[in-house]
Amino acid sequence: LAAAGVVSLSSVAQAQEAAAGADALAASTTLTGYVSTSYTAAANGDSAGGPQGYWRSAEDNNKFALDVVSLTLASAQGAGEYATGYTVQLWAGDAAADIGTNQGTASTIELMQANIDLRLPVGNGLDLKVGQMATVVGAEVYDYDSNSFFTRSFGFAVEPTHHTGILASYQLTDDLSVSVGLANGTTSAANNASDSGTKVLLTSVSYTTPDSAGVLGGVELYYGGVWGAEAASTDNATDYHYFSAAIPLPVEGLSYSVAWDVVDNDELTGSNRGDSNIVGHYLSYALSDKLTANVRYEHGNLNTGTTPGTAAWASNIDGLESITIGLDYALWDNTTTRIEWRDESGDGLSDQEVVALNVVYSF
Repeated sequence: LAAAGVVSLSSVAQAQEAAAGADALAASTTLTGYVSTSYTAAANGDSAGGPQGYWRSAEDNNKFALDVVSLTLASAQGAGEYATGYTVQLWAGDAAADIGTNQGTASTIELMQANIDLRLPVGNGLDLKVGQMATVVGAEVYDYDSNSFFTRSFGFAVEPTHHTGILASYQLTDDLSVSVGLANGTTSAANNASDSGTKVLLTSVSYTTPDSAGVLGGVELYYGGVWGAEAASTDNATDYHYFSAAIPLPVEGLSYSVAWDVVDNDELTGSNRGDSNIVGHYLSYALSDKLTANVRYEHGNLNTGTTPGTAAWASNIDGLESITIGLDYALWDNTTTRIEWRDESGDGLSDQEVVALNVVYSF
């Protein structure tokens, strides 16, 4: 064609470069995911679900369940000045209907996250995340393959979980990073996807103490905040504050972290919107290369008006206590098998004992 004058050599070269670029883009995209299935039993016959339970505390009791199939398409952000990347994650299964990302009718196929990573050549590099993303608060997440426990904490139940907006992150030093963002404000349960005419402010600070601090060196400190999470037009704003510390222990294989959730509700005349405080302690010990023991202990109080979160309570719960003990055993490649026992109590909370078996295959 070039010899006949139909196309120029430069256009052929451009076409070849475009094809090569498409191949490079396809090569950088990865498909990962997992399948989670479980059996959960309420040992005392009390499901304690609905308005007084942790996330999905009643849906699958005393039966086998396919929790979710998770599929993630992603391209990791490179190291260049204008590097880009993206993440798209879909959930399919019964648990997908409870994540709150669909502002319409809940479905068993939902979008967990979809965002674009962009970098600007500002200082060490300013990273932007744009789209639907996970929140900046919390010790636990929705993904079954990313938590130490099958059942979620009460801290997780009071937190927002997703935001739709933009988050800017900057690494000030090797030990200190900060993030600031802006997302849609909403009065919906967990997700700031539907704009109510207001915006929420997202903030986070992460700091690791230096080795020069002696016995206090290597402590990972974190603060995350979500400010004004309800519509300002109702004078009903809620602020979420999350603090955590991962503390090194002088025992090989043993780790400890503590998490503190604070839900700060505006007081309204004639309504009960007290604040909520939940402290969670996480202890993990690697008994062998394949076997790990995990303990989670929570205590605090929950109050009506805690939304938006993954659960709401019909009455105030004071003196909340919850303990979960689990064993993870890596018997098969790419597979996590675990068994856990959970017990909880509190004023206004139905006492509950739960035994759960969970198998997660990651690919």
